[in-house]
Amino acid sequence: MTTDLDKQARIERHKTIRMGLMFAALLIVAAILFGVYRFVTAPVRVAQNTTQTITRTVEETATAVLTRRHIEVREGRRFGRLADQAHAVLVALPQTQPATLGERSFRLAHLRGSDSKVCRFTMDFGAGPIPVWVAADNRDFETNRELGGEGERQIRIIFETRDNILGLSAQYETDEDALGWALLWRRRDSMTKPMSDAIMSERAMNALSQVNEECSHSAQ
Repeated sequence: MTTDLDKQARIERHKTIRMGLMFAALLIVAAILFGVYRFVTAPVRVAQNTTQTITRTVEETATAVLTRRHIEVREGRRFGRLADQAHAVLVALPQTQPATLGERSFRLAHLRGSDSKVCRFTMDFGAGPIPVWVAADNRDFETNRELGGEGERQIRIIFETRDNILGLSAQYETDEDALGWALLWRRRDSMTKPMSDAIMSERAMNALSQVNEECSHSAQ
């Protein structure tokens, strides 16, 4: 009887050992397969991480560039009224053809989208009179209205000095968080900013205030 019990116990121990060995083997196989999986998918994870990093960098760069382009306007309400009035005058201007090849090149470079509706006058900011060009971005405005929208409103303001041609853009922002007119540097000028934001803000206000007087007669 004792011999049978000992034999049965040995059989059970052998079963337990075999089960333990099988379990250990399964763990080893699972570890090997997981290692292979990590090795095979490593390039994919690296690519995903790289893509996410690039996306974040692009978003941060775009935000920084946009922030650098924006010019704070002290008298926001007055600026908005002037921009509204100026835009109404500029979109009603008749089309005029450039008088010279130089003017044609100038319009293409600085007033693209005006649809040949351009107003030019002179202003003196203390160093003598300089030409100032203003024009609405009529193509986008008309296209958007034809599609049933209110129209994308944008005014380009170009100051043609002896040393520089500086460009600003008054744009009507439609975001709920920033609804209304905003003043921005032109992209090519926003990186160097030859003049301070405060000076350019004042000059933009002065230019917009002259549009009604200087350009209205052309819209008749």
